[in-house]
Amino acid sequence: MIHSLRIALMSVRLVMRTKVALFFTFIFPLIFLFVYAGIFAHGNPREVVYMFGPVVTLNIMSSAFFGLGLQSVMQRERGSLRRYRLAPLGPGSMVLGSLLANYLLELPTIALLLFCAMVFFHMPLGISLLTLLILVTVGTFAFAGFGLTIASVANTMQEAQVYNNISWFALLFLSGVTVPLPMLPQWVQRLAAFLPATYLVSSFQAIMVSHDSLLDHSAEILILLISGTFGVLLAWKLFRWEKDERISTHARLTALSFVAPFLIMGFWMLERGTFAATWKDTFSLLSQPKAATPQHPAVLEGILLNDFESLEQAEILLKTWQVSTGPNAGGGSLGEFEVITPGADGTGHALRFKGRVDGSLGPGQGYVTARYPFTLPSGAPPLRGIQFEVRGDSRLFQAKLTPPDPELPAPSLNFVPDAEWQIVRLPAAGLTTGPPAPKNSWILEFRVEGPPGKFQLDIDEIRVY
Repeated sequence: MIHSLRIALMSVRLVMRTKVALFFTFIFPLIFLFVYAGIFAHGNPREVVYMFGPVVTLNIMSSAFFGLGLQSVMQRERGSLRRYRLAPLGPGSMVLGSLLANYLLELPTIALLLFCAMVFFHMPLGISLLTLLILVTVGTFAFAGFGLTIASVANTMQEAQVYNNISWFALLFLSGVTVPLPMLPQWVQRLAAFLPATYLVSSFQAIMVSHDSLLDHSAEILILLISGTFGVLLAWKLFRWEKDERISTHARLTALSFVAPFLIMGFWMLERGTFAATWKDTFSLLSQPKAATPQHPAVLEGILLNDFESLEQAEILLKTWQVSTGPNAGGGSLGEFEVITPGADGTGHALRFKGRVDGSLGPGQGYVTARYPFTLPSGAPPLRGIQFEVRGDSRLFQAKLTPPDPELPAPSLNFVPDAEWQIVRLPAAGLTTGPPAPKNSWILEFRVEGPPGKFQLDIDEIRVY
């Protein structure tokens, strides 16, 4: 253990003396933070909280694959490990020393990311420092196993880069690190259950956004610990001191056992059926309103457009609301309306938009759209936005407001409803000037795309403000 600690401290000192290493260790992760928080989250503190977990996961992955892994291969190719071989050191000390160095460099980087997120984007912490430390430690350990295993299997730097890039891009785009999982097709969501980055991202988001406890995600933490243990043990077994040592086919096949815990736990998590619900619930919180305060009431006073309370509502629906589907001649996607009782917050009725999305034509081709044309009441002030209450199944919907002037932008908003009624506001400031527009010139649109399957969205209390 003492030898491993000395190797780790020496590696840290080498990084501190190299300008390029310092840039990629401390400055490069900040670029990702400002891109995610400034562009993807639009500087909104609530959304920055949601994006902070992916930023930390991305940094941990980068450090493991392109720092720890490539550094081990580079040292072997340059013959740097040969001098250690003469010392009373074994492969275990070298592997553990590399893991400790990676962890010691990771801690100040995460602290810097946290400081910048809270100072520049006013991100609420939403997580205890101890819980954050545990997640970072477990994540670093798990992905260090990845990087060290690839470094042990690869014979050259070029080969290691190929393995790293394949693993990197698979985890980057299929595990919620770049695109929130509820926005991806159903097959990607199922595949994500077998990828380790999914467990770290979802744990961060559920704890920081939904305020879950760490014990609520003990299964995810267990998977990451098991994967890290497998990786470190395999790296220890397959460790090579010199580049002339070639790894056998049997040893390569042994390294494939590294995927075993992810296959077993992935099927187990899919069987439980709660894993996907966790990240959908977390994502849905972004569209819910903030708690009411005297300065920011929970419900804005606006002009009511439709509350579905008329006794002739069924007939009115046929005349006003319109439904359209994707370009499937076979009619695979279907949509319909009905008036339900009761509505939101004790109202008598609400509108139910339901049907089925067909995914046979590929992603983005199957969809169902509900359109509601309306005109602004006489004497209405300039339109600042539209507000409605919704509930439904946990899948992604889009609300869009099309103004009468085709040259004006059509604001839109993505939201994920849940089983309870919630208020959604679609800002549209600056779209109206002058007198009210002609009859039925405004269009409120609700659109649902994949994943394929049934959908249901209840709508009530549509207002303009």
